[in-house]
Amino acid sequence: MSAIHVRTNVMFPDDLLVELRKTVPARERSAFIAEATRRQLVMLKQRVALHESAGAWSSEAHPELESGTGVYTYRTETEQAWSERRLRVAEGGPEYVPSGQ
Repeated sequence: MSAIHVRTNVMFPDDLLVELRKTVPARERSAFIAEATRRQLVMLKQRVALHESAGAWSSEAHPELESGTGVYTYRTETEQAWSERRLRVAEGGPEYVPSGQ
């Protein structure tokens, strides 16, 4: 299934357009610009998500992460849980098991 392409007009600063034309072959420019735009949109969405989630992990909500030992314990337990999950899935087991089972 191929994507539908739509023609659009975009204004570029003179120096940027000159560099684009020197660097990217004519028949590859649309794909190059589309990919660059896609990457920038992903980064922009990540910045927005980071901004919106600021403060989600406050010290009051997670006092166990205040010390280095607490962070180490949390990280070790998380890595162990993911390792167990990867092994379970690799062996054909379920991806999710409710806690306590």
